Amino acid sequence: MAIAPSKAKAIWLVRAGRYGDQEQTALDNDIVTIGWNELGDISNYKNKEEFFTFFEKVYPNEKPKAIMNKANQVWRFKNEIESGDLVVLPLKQEPSIAVGEVMSDYEFNENMGSDIIHTRRVKWITKDMPRTSLNQDLLYSLGAFMTVCRIQRNDAETRIPAAVQSYLGKVSSPSPQAPTTIEESLDDKSVVADLETLGKDQIRSFINQQFAGHRLQDLVSAIFEVEGYATVVSPPGKGGGVDILAGKGLLGLEEPRICVQVKATSTPSGIDVVNSLLGVVASYGASYGLIVSMGGFTQDARKKAKEQFFKVRLWDSNDLINATLRNYHKLNDDIQASLPLKQVWVVVDEGE
Repeated sequence: MAIAPSKAKAIWLVRAGRYGDQEQTALDNDIVTIGWNELGDISNYKNKEEFFTFFEKVYPNEKPKAIMNKANQVWRFKNEIESGDLVVLPLKQEPSIAVGEVMSDYEFNENMGSDIIHTRRVKWITKDMPRTSLNQDLLYSLGAFMTVCRIQRNDAETRIPAAVQSYLGKVSSPSPQAPTTIEESLDDKSVVADLETLGKDQIRSFINQQFAGHRLQDLVSAIFEVEGYATVVSPPGKGGGVDILAGKGLLGLEEPRICVQVKATSTPSGIDVVNSLLGVVASYGASYGLIVSMGGFTQDARKKAKEQFFKVRLWDSNDLINATLRNYHKLNDDIQASLPLKQVWVVVDEGE
């Protein structure tokens, strides 16, 4: 499905649970959904003031500011999102973004289990667009600590559909505005940002720059060595289906023995890559296989890997970043010089 090049459509951020616990249901059932299930069926509320009064009765322990914020998000989900608008769902379980077109008004749905009752039907345009398809300023807008909000800053209503079209055509086309740093974006006081996600976006962008192409294998190999593996990295263009061989012990001959494929491209790796690695694992007599893909994975690839749970693992860019941060202070000087990082601590706002 392509986005028609007509008048710019409103674009809404709609999350699927703080930890992404509802996102797979949303993708599988072509819906977007929100929480606040204690409200029950809100179909008949047409007056905003009456709804806010009702919300306060259901959540009597909420502070007035929180009531205003949260009730307004529910109201916008029910009344202000229109059929034909676009919704953006940043996935928590992987570094990807789903984009869809709204196909219905608000629906109270009791058929999907107790966790999902407030829904809007959507037609997904893409379920796996890598976060790297968007520049940092747009990612900042998607990093708001809100369940529902309209995305308008930085010409988002033009640039996000353009990025989706470029991704669907597998054309590398940066959005028509220079990337904005996190520090510059924080000048917008109207948005409370998810700094952890934004920090990972910045690290992801830096890894793409500093470890492009074959050099990404050096970063993955360095992580394995810190974890106690002996590694052999294949020369460029001569991997024979495997980029890194890793094994325990002084010579790398002990179990577990792992075949690693590293994909530095920005497009998701598909089921063919998983099948290919399974064949390589068998031919090398390895214990397991690992695919590291900066562009993430398609739904089919993830399903296949789940079926081969005891034989293959998938690392998307979030997994690679987590492994890097976990071992950062033990990585060699060359890696640290190419990826200069500093740990900071911030207070987590649990009130949103």
